[in-house]
Amino acid sequence: MNILLISYGIKEYDGRLTEIYNVAKKIGDVTLVCCGSSKCSNVKENIVNINKSKYLSLRLYISFLFTCLKSAKEIENIDILFSDNLFASIPALIIRKLFKPKFIVQDVRELYFYKDIKNISGRLFCKFETVLMKKSDVVLCANDYRSKIMFEQYKLKTLPLVFENIRFLTGQYDKKSLDEKYSNCFKYKVNIVSTGGTSVLRTTDKLVSAMTKLPNDYGLYIIGDGTDEDKRIIQYIIDTNNLTNVMLISKVPLPELRYIVRRCDIGIVSYHKNDLNNKYCASGKVYEYLAEGLPIVTTENLPLKDFCAKYGIGESDDCFYKGIVKVSNNMGDYKERVESYVSSISVDKHNSKIACEILKIINSEVIT
Repeated sequence: MNILLISYGIKEYDGRLTEIYNVAKKIGDVTLVCCGSSKCSNVKENIVNINKSKYLSLRLYISFLFTCLKSAKEIENIDILFSDNLFASIPALIIRKLFKPKFIVQDVRELYFYKDIKNISGRLFCKFETVLMKKSDVVLCANDYRSKIMFEQYKLKTLPLVFENIRFLTGQYDKKSLDEKYSNCFKYKVNIVSTGGTSVLRTTDKLVSAMTKLPNDYGLYIIGDGTDEDKRIIQYIIDTNNLTNVMLISKVPLPELRYIVRRCDIGIVSYHKNDLNNKYCASGKVYEYLAEGLPIVTTENLPLKDFCAKYGIGESDDCFYKGIVKVSNNMGDYKERVESYVSSISVDKHNSKIACEILKIINSEVIT
């Protein structure tokens, strides 16, 4: 099968894109179009360079749009078009009209509805994503909660297929150079990592404030970016409380992220509850932490709370201080349950299962 996968995700940083790509490769011969910071030697990977234009800029998006259309034209017959995230919906609809792919598989990553979006551009993309949803043969989402909500909200014929964010951090890294880069880090008795950036909306300020109550042998590493205002707020908390055990690290490629996570003891997963997308979050960070042996401390969002309660691999507590203390005081027990849980799951088997389910839906449509 000839497959065209288009995604406005950034290849080096986007774990869900990696797994969608792996699923597609289990089904057929894939041509990929996505964003990235470096070119690939694979002729079937068309990377739109983010070094030349700012991500989410009009210039980069237009370049992405034309690369999608050019790639579609070069494929003689598109059997399946994979559209990954709402930004891919516009080129996907154009490709559907011009090149008539036999089937469309759409990954709906976010759970934002048109009426809830304030800005014009967000509403525009949401509208096109909804239009594409009605025309797709398979709609993917990230958990059961989202599937049921989407089914009712969009009045879909069938429940969206659940493709959970089960993913592990992969990739090789230069240990020697990273040891030098982070020579002053990971020296604490308990090293805590959060890969959600400095977003105050996602309660990073509360996480940093929790460090004022913890002993000095606890260290926190916050990986990722945020708005200038969020960074200012987080830095103010750090400076005001003289927190020398909190480090802010800009977004790093996935192999380097793996290096950092491996050197920590507890992983933080935090979301707010102000909208459905965050309230019913579907975090891939959970699996990235667990795969490296880290118990987790999460906010009390229902999917996270249920997950921690079911498997005992961490604590769901909006009071980060209490959650961190409970896990760190019983680290051996939590790590044992983490090891047991991780041994029971396989990213590759999960991807194979989704690939089979997609083919089953497609083949049933061929028969009818």
